[in-house]
Amino acid sequence: MKSSYKILIGGLLIFCTITLATSSLHYDADGADNYGFPFNFYNKVSGYNLATSEGNTTTDFNPGALFGDVVFAFLGSWLIFKLINKFYKKGNV
Repeated sequence: MKSSYKILIGGLLIFCTITLATSSLHYDADGADNYGFPFNFYNKVSGYNLATSEGNTTTDFNPGALFGDVVFAFLGSWLIFKLINKFYKKGNV
């Protein structure tokens, strides 16, 4: 049961770290905020149209991509956990 907690906490840590490290935050000046790796699950785009003299902001959230990112993080955590256990059993660490 302890291994499940380690994988859960490791997956959350990997998800948060990768999401924050790969996010692009260019919303302040006619750009887009993108969150998610390997799939972008949240986009916020801002822009100013010179022809119409109007600004516009759009947001897009994709729950399928969020699910894919979380699964990716937990698979990575599981793989790291299995590799660490393999090396501990061999006595290499």
